[in-house]
Amino acid sequence: MKSDLEIRTFRTEDLDQVVAIEKAAFPDPYDRLRFRWLGVSRGEGFIVATRERVVGYLISEIRGGRGHIVSMAVDKESRRKGIGEALLSEAIARMASKVREVFLEVKLDNEGAIRLYERCSFKRTGKVLEGYYPGGESAVVMSRVL
Repeated sequence: MKSDLEIRTFRTEDLDQVVAIEKAAFPDPYDRLRFRWLGVSRGEGFIVATRERVVGYLISEIRGGRGHIVSMAVDKESRRKGIGEALLSEAIARMASKVREVFLEVKLDNEGAIRLYERCSFKRTGKVLEGYYPGGESAVVMSRVL
């Protein structure tokens, strides 16, 4: 049921809801200041999914001529409803005319996220970044050629 889902560029008034989603999703969340900075610096690369309120967000950038998914999270009660796929699809569409590849890092043990990325045509590159996350967890790098 994605029909009532709107995906748009982040606005300052979304900040509290994005921070709440981040805190619930990650053990080492970005703080308000970082999100405010990302809202200004990433522009069209910072998108939110809304259903009367913000239910997810995705931050992307272009780095070294490639698209990079910096961070993404969906509100716990809104997961497994196509929101992550919709966010990825919109982010890729926004970068498609500027890059030929999009990459991301994901925790090695985050099987749900890895399955989502694989459904969205991302493939494991074989590269593992040891100790990538603040808690010491490793990340697997995935990419998708456009």
